[in-house]
Amino acid sequence: MTERTAGRTGRAVLNAVLAGFVVLTAAWLTIGALAALAAYSPGFHDLLVVSDARWARGLLAGAEQSELAGLALLDYLLSLLNLVVAAALWRSGRRDVATRLLTIALVATAGAVNLQAHASAPVVETAFDFDIGWWHVLLLHVVGGVAYVLALVVFPAGRLGRIGLTSWPTRVAVGVSVAGVLYLLAISTVNYPHTIGFVILFGLLVSVVGVFAQRHHARTGPTPEMRRESRLLCEALAVALIVITVLGAVTALLWSLRTPGLTLFDPTVRQPGKPYPESLAVVFWPARLVFAVVPCALITVTRRTRPWETEHLFSRASVHTLVVLLVGSAALVVLAAVEPINAVIGMLAAVVVAALVFLPVHTGAERLVDRLVFGRRPEPATVLEQVAEVSSGRDHPDLTDLAEVIARGLGADFCELRLDVSGGQRCFRWPADQAELPEPVVLPVRFGGAAIGSLVVDRTSATDVPGQRDRLLDDLVGILGPVLHNSRLGLELEEQLNTALQRADEIAESRRRAIADMDSERRGLERNLHDGAQHHLVALQMAVGSVEHEITHDRPESARGRLDHLLAQLEGARRVLGDTAAGVFPVVLADHGLAAALTAEFGADQPTVALRLDEAVARRRFPLEVETAVYFTCLEAVNNAFKHAPGAAVTVTIRDDYRGVHFEVADDGPGFHTSGDDAGRGLHNIADRTGAVGGRLTVRSAPEQGTVVEGFIPL
Repeated sequence: MTERTAGRTGRAVLNAVLAGFVVLTAAWLTIGALAALAAYSPGFHDLLVVSDARWARGLLAGAEQSELAGLALLDYLLSLLNLVVAAALWRSGRRDVATRLLTIALVATAGAVNLQAHASAPVVETAFDFDIGWWHVLLLHVVGGVAYVLALVVFPAGRLGRIGLTSWPTRVAVGVSVAGVLYLLAISTVNYPHTIGFVILFGLLVSVVGVFAQRHHARTGPTPEMRRESRLLCEALAVALIVITVLGAVTALLWSLRTPGLTLFDPTVRQPGKPYPESLAVVFWPARLVFAVVPCALITVTRRTRPWETEHLFSRASVHTLVVLLVGSAALVVLAAVEPINAVIGMLAAVVVAALVFLPVHTGAERLVDRLVFGRRPEPATVLEQVAEVSSGRDHPDLTDLAEVIARGLGADFCELRLDVSGGQRCFRWPADQAELPEPVVLPVRFGGAAIGSLVVDRTSATDVPGQRDRLLDDLVGILGPVLHNSRLGLELEEQLNTALQRADEIAESRRRAIADMDSERRGLERNLHDGAQHHLVALQMAVGSVEHEITHDRPESARGRLDHLLAQLEGARRVLGDTAAGVFPVVLADHGLAAALTAEFGADQPTVALRLDEAVARRRFPLEVETAVYFTCLEAVNNAFKHAPGAAVTVTIRDDYRGVHFEVADDGPGFHTSGDDAGRGLHNIADRTGAVGGRLTVRSAPEQGTVVEGFIPL
C-alpha cells in the first residue's frame, strides 16, 4: 500500500469515527436533557409516572440522578460551545490528522464531561435492561482524551510520523497522560467523582503534554509558519495550565477556609440520597471553558491572513486572561477570609488588594507571556553592550560579523545590514545562505539627519508582549548610525583606492605601449632615413664632389652641367625628407588645422572614405594637441577599416559644440566581437592617444553589423 493510499484510508477511518461520535454524543446529550426535563418539569414527570413504558421508567431513574437545573443549563451551554468549536474547526479548511483528532475529542468530550448527560446511563440500563457499565467511559472519556492528547502532539505537521518525542520530559508527559486515561477508565466503575478526573486529566495532564510537544515543535518545525503556530499554541496551553493550577490552588485554599457556595453536585457518584457534593466549582467550570477555548486558539493561530496582528492580539488576550485570573483570585481569597468577620470590610479589602496587585501582576503577566511566546532573550542593555563592543575600537568593523551579533542578541533567525554607497547598495547578511524574508522588518538607519542604510530583521525578533522591543530597536538603530557611517567612509575610501590602483595599472600599461610604439616608430624613421634620405644625401655629396673636381680642373662647362644635375638631386633629397617628415607629423595639420589635414588626407585620392565636417570645425582652430589626437585617431581607425574590412564604405564625421570635439569613424564591414581582451594594437594606440588629452573613446561592433569608433575630447 502506497503512502498516499494509506493516508486516504486513515482519513476515511477518522471521518467515520467522527460521524459515529457525532451520533453517539447527540444521543447521549438528548437522553440526559430528557432526564433533566423529567426531574424539573412536573407535567412531564407526571406523564412518565402514569406510563408503563420501559423508557419512561428509565427517564424517571435518570431524573433521580440529575444535577441542579441551573448547573444543568450551564453544562449544556458549555457542551454546545464544544460542538460549535468542533464545527468551526472542521470548517476552517485544515483536514489533516491533527484537525480530525481534535474534532473527535471535542465531540466526544461534549458528552463525556457533561455531568447531566451522565444521567443517561441509568436511563439506558433501565429502559433496555442493559448494564452499560464502563462502556460509555471507554467510548467518550478515553477516546476523547486520547484523541485530544494525540492532536496536541502531532500539531501542526498533522502526521503521526512527526510526533517528535525526542526529549525525556515529553516522553514522560505523554506516558503520564496515557496512564491517567487508563486510570480514569479503571476508577470509573466505582463511586468516584468524574469532575476530579476531568480536572486532573484534561485540565492538567493534557495541557502539560501539549506544552512539551508544542515547545519541541516550536524549536524544530520545518517552516517558520509551523514554528509560529506551535509557539502560539504552546502559549495558549501554558496559559490554560496556569489558569487550572491557580484555580486549583484557590479551590484548595477556599476549601480550607470552609467558604460556602463553592460546591457542585456530581451525579456520576452514586450515593444514597442526593448526589455527592464537591467543592470544585471554582476550577471545574473554568476548566471546561478552557478545554473548549484551546481549540479556538488553534483555529486562530492557523489563520494565514495578517498573522502578526493575530499573534499580537493573541498575546494581549493571554495577558489579560492572566491578569483577570490572578487579580480576581487574590480578591476572592481576601473576600473569603474577611467576609465572615464583616461583609463590607471584606468587599473593601478585596478591592484594595486588587488595586494594589494590578500593576505588578500586569507587568509580570506581560513578561511571562513574552517568555512563553518568544523564549528567553537577552536583556536590552546586554544586546546594546554586545553591539557596542563589536563596533568599538575599529574604524571599519566587519558588518557581516556585526549582523550576526545583532541577530543573536535579538534572538533573530535573520539579520541584514544594508549600506547605501555611491552607485548602489551593499548588503551584509547573516546567515549568508538565508533567503529574503516574506515579511521583513526594515528599520532605516540615519546619521546627521541623512539616511545611510537600514537594519532588516525577521518580525519575530522585533515583536514582544510588553512593547519594550520598539525602544530596544530605536536604541540599536541609534548606535548603528555612526557605525554604518564610518563603514561607508571606509568602503568608499577602499573603492577609491582600488580605482586609483586600477587607473595606475592602466597608465603603466599605456606607458609601456607608448614606449614600445615610440621605439617602433623610431626604428621605422631610422629605416626610412637610412633607405631613402641617406641614399639621396650620399648621392648629393658625390655630385658636389664632382662639381668641385670640374672646377678645380678648370672645366666650367662641364661643372655647369653637373650643377644642373646637382640641383635636380637636391630637389629629390628635399622631397624625400619632406615625405619622411610628413610621416611623423603632417605639415598641413600644423599650418592649416584639422579640417585642412583631414581634407588633404581623405580627399579625391580616397573615394571609399566620406568626410563630413560641420561648419564650426572648418572655421576654427583647436589646440594643437587636440587636433593631433583627433587626426591620428581618425587616420588609425580608417587604416584599421582598410586592413580588416577591405572594400567597405568608411565615413569620418567631425562635430564641434561648446563642450569639445566629437569624432566618429564608421564602416559597414563584417564587424567583430568587442568582448574580451583581444583588442588589437591599433585600438590600444588610439585609446591611449585620446586618453592622453582627457578624452574618451568607445568602440562598438558586432558580427555583420560593421564597426563604429566614436570619441569625444573636451575643450
